[in-house]
Amino acid sequence: MPAASRTRKVTEKATKDVASDLAGEILFADVVPEEKKDRQGNTTRIAQRGGLIWILSGEVYNLLPGAEPTVKNGDRIEANSILAQTKLVTENGGVVRIPQDSEGKGGREIEIITASVVLDQARVIAESFQGREHYLIETQNGQRFSLIATPGTKVTSGQVVAELIDNRYRTQTGGIIKYSGVDVAKRGKAKLGYEVVQGGTLLWIPEETHEVNKDISLLVVEDGQYVEAGTEVVKDIFCQTGGVVEVTQKNDILREIVIKPGELHLADNPEAVIAKNGTIINPGEEAIPGLTVTEMRYMEYIESPEGPALLLRPVTEFNVPNEPSIPSQTSTSEEVGRSIQLRAVQRISYKDGERVKSVDGLELIRTQLVLEVDKDTPQLAADIELMADETDPEIMRLQLVILESLVIRRDIAADQTQGSTTTRLLVADGDQISPGAVIARTEILSKEAGEVRGLRAGSESVRRLLVVRASDLVTLNTGAKEPIVEVGDLLVSGSKLATGVTLEESGQVVAVEGSQITMRTARPYRVSNGAVLHIDDGDLVQRGDNLVLLVFERAKTGDIIQGLPRIEELLEARKPKEACILARRAGQAQVVYNDDDSVDIKVIEKDGVITDYPLGPGQNLLVIDGAEVKSGEPLTDGPANPHEILELFFELHRETLGIHDSSMKSLQEVQTFLVNEVQSVYQSQGIEISDKHIEVIVRQMTSKGRIDDGGDTTMLPGELVELRQIEQVNEAMSITGGAPAEYTPVLLGITKASLNTDSFISAASFQETTRVLTEAAIEGKSDWLRGLKENVIIGRLIPAGTGFNAYEETANVEIDPIYEGSSFEDELDLMTDVVLDDRTARSYERDGGFDVFPTPFRAAVPEPIGDFGASFGKVDDAVLDDEDDYSSPDVDDDDMDEDD
Repeated sequence: MPAASRTRKVTEKATKDVASDLAGEILFADVVPEEKKDRQGNTTRIAQRGGLIWILSGEVYNLLPGAEPTVKNGDRIEANSILAQTKLVTENGGVVRIPQDSEGKGGREIEIITASVVLDQARVIAESFQGREHYLIETQNGQRFSLIATPGTKVTSGQVVAELIDNRYRTQTGGIIKYSGVDVAKRGKAKLGYEVVQGGTLLWIPEETHEVNKDISLLVVEDGQYVEAGTEVVKDIFCQTGGVVEVTQKNDILREIVIKPGELHLADNPEAVIAKNGTIINPGEEAIPGLTVTEMRYMEYIESPEGPALLLRPVTEFNVPNEPSIPSQTSTSEEVGRSIQLRAVQRISYKDGERVKSVDGLELIRTQLVLEVDKDTPQLAADIELMADETDPEIMRLQLVILESLVIRRDIAADQTQGSTTTRLLVADGDQISPGAVIARTEILSKEAGEVRGLRAGSESVRRLLVVRASDLVTLNTGAKEPIVEVGDLLVSGSKLATGVTLEESGQVVAVEGSQITMRTARPYRVSNGAVLHIDDGDLVQRGDNLVLLVFERAKTGDIIQGLPRIEELLEARKPKEACILARRAGQAQVVYNDDDSVDIKVIEKDGVITDYPLGPGQNLLVIDGAEVKSGEPLTDGPANPHEILELFFELHRETLGIHDSSMKSLQEVQTFLVNEVQSVYQSQGIEISDKHIEVIVRQMTSKGRIDDGGDTTMLPGELVELRQIEQVNEAMSITGGAPAEYTPVLLGITKASLNTDSFISAASFQETTRVLTEAAIEGKSDWLRGLKENVIIGRLIPAGTGFNAYEETANVEIDPIYEGSSFEDELDLMTDVVLDDRTARSYERDGGFDVFPTPFRAAVPEPIGDFGASFGKVDDAVLDDEDDYSSPDVDDDDMDEDD
């Protein structure tokens, strides 16, 4: 078969982007766009009908975001004329402040003070502590605040700006806190504490707590013991105050030691003391009979070493005002709807009744200055600044301002896509402006003179603008000949302008005045059906913009899968993943296109039978409507399934021929297909291989049949048997009058064919050695050594070549493999051809002709030991060929028969 006919042509879908090499205005000619939506809801514009897309030349300007054109279509402009302008508008208004060092990468920055607050009576003092600057705010009444938010940072609403430095609410040790008339609310984060809503009194019961976590053996004092200040309570731990010791331990580990200061009184009536445990007694009241207190005390029941006792603990009172004092401040810009102020807040760090474990002192109440912004815009952040006082420049005041920063664009020079810009500032430093006022105006200037085009009415925003320059127009003279074109005609290169006058460059006719034709330079782009459109009619494009995405089919030589994977798929007889659809009967194809873009194909056979062939997803038709198709012809693209080809042709020929003839014809079709497919892959890579090498492999793949009905034979249904063997048995059945076996030809891959061979030695050497040998042993198989592999494995000559006796006589004559020893020796002298087996070949000399047994070699053979050695030593008495069995003198013929 010619190599060219083996190469199958396959098509594939391909896409290509078409980009513009000219800036200008889009004009559709015969292109009909259509919008399609996919399952995800994305809209794609597709060319329903192909045609030309024209780009009419002109200079396209990319406008800045928010730019408003100052010209309209048809206006004539000069160079450096204003095309469009943008406005920089303030949102909140306020006092304009132009920083001195505002020149940055983005341009100049203008700040508008929307709202501000100044601590006009308090001054800011800078102190250096451990190499860092720390700022203090000092008021007129002597209050000092520590500035938490450093200058230059931003603070949001509710954030702490400063904290009062005050020791009035500082304790000496830890203790128990109790509220008396104080009302708090939890606002903001939990770690900030509880905000005081209503003032009152805080009661503080001091106690010294040591967290030890050591072994109990280190304890020096005992639980309930009264100690003086400076006493060692635990090894190397001394108490700072005197009082009653309370020891907390767990699992012989000393956890805590609490020193509770107070007066210890032994109690005669423990029940009365227990009833008053944990209560506060006011001055003048009787704690126990005969004991009246002069100061407020906290009563607690104690088990001392001397016995039950009452501990009167001291109580410290801290007065909390309803409203803390706040520095004087002035606020500005409240008239524009923004209010900003500093509010003083008192926060208690501990809740009512909480036991604070500490040795050192701590702050019970913190007074903080918190920023408050009006509720309408709580997201605004304020900048903290230091400003010099107007009367005394050396005194610094704290100012909090809410700024609106606006960036003014830098002026840019004209480039390929946009014109030059000029920005004018419309406000001055210190101006009071209202919300919505224009701060600056940026003007976009044209590069060249021309006519404005491309502005669309009613569009949301104008992003591009077109100017038709004088260089975009070309004037042509037809001489004395009358032009045959009209205004608005789109002409491609080579079109006739007049009789004998052709156009050299494509364009659009703008004006015709006598023999003068004015044309606008244009460029056409061909668009095919189904192309994806990136632009619309009337759009403005720059050079390099993508116009369309062309979708087309191109021919591809060879298979979808190239190389060894395809060879493996063929020789292993695997079913391809995306197999094509084959016509089972010859007839006329009928292709039906449905409304939902699906395609149905039917084949009308000669007898009028109509067969439907449903198409799978992604399958493309290879036949057209009305085409004549043959049996086994592919209807769609993709590789064919060889099993389907075998089944198809076997069923087709079985209607008119017998099983054997239909099997041979169907197998011949598959053999031709496999050889051609393998060759097409190799030839696509430029490799020439003779067909006979592939045919040897394919013959083994197509040599079996599966028994459907054994008839009167000994073969079982489902058994794989060689076709020649089935045919021999069926011929015997026809002679004896028995029912022949019915079978179906099968195609086996090279792996399965090797494992199903008659020789168990050959099969075991390939794969699944244990299984093959086990089955052969169970069945008592015999290997007649008819093939190549089994003879090579056991070391015999291969049964091939002109000297092989099996090919000397064409008649099928059964030869008894066992000969009598005497008759074999009588016929030895009459043999003209000498066939060497593996043993005699070892003694054969290359230059000695047929003098097979030279004396030196035999002499060198040592005396053998055992039966096999004796037999091997006498091998020179006979010449064995591949059809003979060697028997030693110690083995009888009967024994050989039994072994066989």
